Amino acid sequence: MHDDGPTGRERDQVTIKDLSAELDLSITTISRALNGYSDVSAKTRERVQQAARDMGYTPNRNAQRLVTQKSHSIGWIKGDGSQHFVDPHFVEVFAGVLREVKNYDYDVVFASGAEKEIIPLYERYVKDQSVDGFILELPQPNDARIDYLLDADIPFVVHGREARSDKYAWVDIDNFGLFETLTTVLIGAGHKHIAFINGDEHYSFAVERRRGAQAALEKMNLAPDSLTIYNAVHPMVHAGFQLSQKALEDPTITAIIYSSAVMAVEGQAAIEGSSRTIGEDLEIATMDDELRHVDVSHLEDKISFVRAPLNDSGHALVRQLMQRIQNKGAPSGELIPGRIKLRPNLPAHLVPDCFEVEQAK
Repeated sequence: MHDDGPTGRERDQVTIKDLSAELDLSITTISRALNGYSDVSAKTRERVQQAARDMGYTPNRNAQRLVTQKSHSIGWIKGDGSQHFVDPHFVEVFAGVLREVKNYDYDVVFASGAEKEIIPLYERYVKDQSVDGFILELPQPNDARIDYLLDADIPFVVHGREARSDKYAWVDIDNFGLFETLTTVLIGAGHKHIAFINGDEHYSFAVERRRGAQAALEKMNLAPDSLTIYNAVHPMVHAGFQLSQKALEDPTITAIIYSSAVMAVEGQAAIEGSSRTIGEDLEIATMDDELRHVDVSHLEDKISFVRAPLNDSGHALVRQLMQRIQNKGAPSGELIPGRIKLRPNLPAHLVPDCFEVEQAK
């Protein structure tokens, strides 16, 4: 019986050596380019990655792990909840993460558990080194997950911030500044009683949005009770109608700010069922995360928006985490730029220069 040597599959397997020979680059350069390291120029990385696609190169994960001591996986651990996995905000961020990890040849390991199981899940993944780092979402003040990961000294990135944001990588929007601006504009337009339908203040993003709105009252010399706050329970779905109804029971309220376009869309039914008319005796403004499955086109030019796409946050989370995994400098944060689109006749001069202003059509 003759030994015919490598099988067909083995003979056809394109290796880093083949790429090196084809491109006349060192194996080290090829390897670092394929893994997205920034010490290889963007032009060279693209050249190598394009050749890999053209030649049908598929990385040998076991070999990669032996050489790099990396799992080429990142972890995302989420709490269980009946609505958490259909939350359009989560879906949008997760879609951005999945698209971006392809650029680094990484996978996402996803797990969930009850509240008491979350830290043990982190401990398990850290102990068996099955991921190189973690993405955390929805930070809370003094978040126990952040306590644990700082002590474990493992790379992680947070979607949002709490008080220790100088100690870890993060991606966020200017929640305080955007909602201070929206509230300031509405006050500048003459509104003295404003309803703020906010998110769940167990989470830092909602706390910062409320603080921003309250800061606008002080800046514009209005009493604290000029702002009435209604809080949704995370993940904010199905709260817009009920909280809008509640706000509209107060005849002194002439403007409503929503913390999510999901709630603003749901609130339309409550407004239509009231005696109020948007643009006449009621002004509406909302956060718009540019969620693909939430249509706000029918509200364009009827209400005002602050916009920052959550999909962009997903991409940025991966970029920030990969910098930590690759030990590139101290932890840093990334603010996703906010854009503001005001309904015509609102005082756009009150919008700070740091925010782009979209012109209403």
